[in-house]
Amino acid sequence: MRNRLIPSSCLLGALLVAGSGCDAPPSPLDQDFPVELPAPDARGSTAELTAPGCSILSTTSVTASGDDGAGSVAANSQDDNLTTRWSGPGKGAWLNLDLGASKSIAGTTVAWHQGNTRQNYFVISTSVDGTTFTQATSGTSALNTSAQTYAFSARQARYVRITINGNSVNDWASITEARACAQQTTPPPTPVPTADSGPVLPRLPYLQSVGQTSALVAFRSGVSCTPFVRYGEGTDLSRTATATVAGWRHAVKLTGLLPGRTYGYSVEACGSVTGVRAFRTASAPGTQRVRFTTMGDFGTGGSSQKAVMAVMNKPEWRGEFLVALGDNAYSSGTEQEFQDRMFTPMVNLLREVPVFPSLGNHEYVTNQGQPYLDNFYLPTNNPAGTERYYSFDWGNVHFVALDSNCAIGLASSDRCTAAAQKTWAQQDLAATTQPWKVVFFHHPPWSSGEHGSQLSMRRNYAPLFEQYGVDLVLTGHDHNYERSKPMKGDAVAPSGTRGVPYVVVGSGGATLRTFPASQPSWTAKRSNTVYGFMDVVVDGGTLTAKLITSTGAVHDTLTLTKTLPVAATSTGTTAVKAQALETAPGPVDDPTRAPEGLRFDKPLPAADRLEDVADHDEPVREPAAHMSQ
Repeated sequence: MRNRLIPSSCLLGALLVAGSGCDAPPSPLDQDFPVELPAPDARGSTAELTAPGCSILSTTSVTASGDDGAGSVAANSQDDNLTTRWSGPGKGAWLNLDLGASKSIAGTTVAWHQGNTRQNYFVISTSVDGTTFTQATSGTSALNTSAQTYAFSARQARYVRITINGNSVNDWASITEARACAQQTTPPPTPVPTADSGPVLPRLPYLQSVGQTSALVAFRSGVSCTPFVRYGEGTDLSRTATATVAGWRHAVKLTGLLPGRTYGYSVEACGSVTGVRAFRTASAPGTQRVRFTTMGDFGTGGSSQKAVMAVMNKPEWRGEFLVALGDNAYSSGTEQEFQDRMFTPMVNLLREVPVFPSLGNHEYVTNQGQPYLDNFYLPTNNPAGTERYYSFDWGNVHFVALDSNCAIGLASSDRCTAAAQKTWAQQDLAATTQPWKVVFFHHPPWSSGEHGSQLSMRRNYAPLFEQYGVDLVLTGHDHNYERSKPMKGDAVAPSGTRGVPYVVVGSGGATLRTFPASQPSWTAKRSNTVYGFMDVVVDGGTLTAKLITSTGAVHDTLTLTKTLPVAATSTGTTAVKAQALETAPGPVDDPTRAPEGLRFDKPLPAADRLEDVADHDEPVREPAAHMSQ
């Protein structure tokens, strides 16, 4: 029998001396059956492993995913013999400890073979039935020869699995001794990781659907696992949220948050640990001050996008969240384009600033925006349960995101219908009690740019905006900046009447385009010479929106004022119960098979040429006769 028992022969204390040898065996054979261990009193007079902070539980049997075929079998991890070890091939190799019955487990002690020269990337999971495992902790081993105890919150389980995703020298797993711990006798404080460690995540964390009482931390791992997120106010990461399923694409929900507070978080996934980052939850209803940034047509991965991002990410311009106006990933909204042209160049911002996007026409090129839906985890507060259009509140402001592609007839009826979206938008705007209302989508109802005004959006939605008191409409699509005067119907609002300003912020990074005609009378300001984003601050009864260029200059300013109702001028933190956002679950992976299309041979080049960001023909564009309105 290959998986033989080796009798105890030496005392293993808290300080271990690494054995010699190398992990270069012949072709390995799998070994995945339990090996019964002798009772503790049958192991001779040698004491069991002892380690600081661990009350050791007895292991009754042990299994492994495989071994080196040269005697480094699973049972060696339980024999108190420093000259033996278990050694398993490949990333994802694992060692299972069976305690014989369900017990309270609060940690695991591991003595790593050659631990002073190799840092191991590990995940520790527990299971009641030996089939379904839940991640308890993960990390990177310390470079020393001591037995290392990895503590986690106590839970009832019979099995402990140690999964090793390679080490700093090779892809082997190699453990001298391992034990489960009943409890921490002297619990050490949980250190706050300041920098990323372990294998680099294919996609670092980004914040989604941040509400008043909950938030999603999304990311992707290089191997399948069930990760978790440590979080808490400030740098107190004492709370833990665990993913509900294993896989490669993750969105872990943080709950029990308070409105308008700053929370720190760190992801632990498959041996990777991310340095702590912070974000702010949505402000409670009645909060007077709200600040956000917005831009569209940015997803190129090119130099202009990066220049805009560099300014947007500065402390003096960083908003509480980002409103994205479509064409987030050129040129077709594919999986790799989202990775290389949005999430990679925007990683530093998106780790701390949640993004609320809308669909652009370029996202619709690939399966009517399905990669967009797979990459974002957005509110689903409409009867269709779709992420294509949604709304959310932040302080005194109500935001509505529309899918203008659907509204102008680009969506198939099984994905989105124009009538259903319009009905929902009318009901949503009628129901909100927030004093400020902002609507955003991709195709502009008013534009003198290359595409012109999108007349179908104007005919179908402008009456709703006017009826329900929308204060500001934000769009993209044309690669320039343009702000209209307050509009009503098909003209500038008459003096003394209320109108709605429409702003095209298509200057986020895609190649700028010339205006085909002179500036129309309804335009208050336009420019096709500067890249930039809008900084929007709502403070009491004043909304101030500034176009900030990629050089940090203020290129245009819009100021709106209104008299707020008495209820809206209070702090409002207790007047209205804070609500979490309903969000889509996102794609669910087969934990045994990597999803197709997530690995790419090489990074994409930047989409910096005019042909990279060229648009397809679209229906119902503004006739030339209206361009001068």
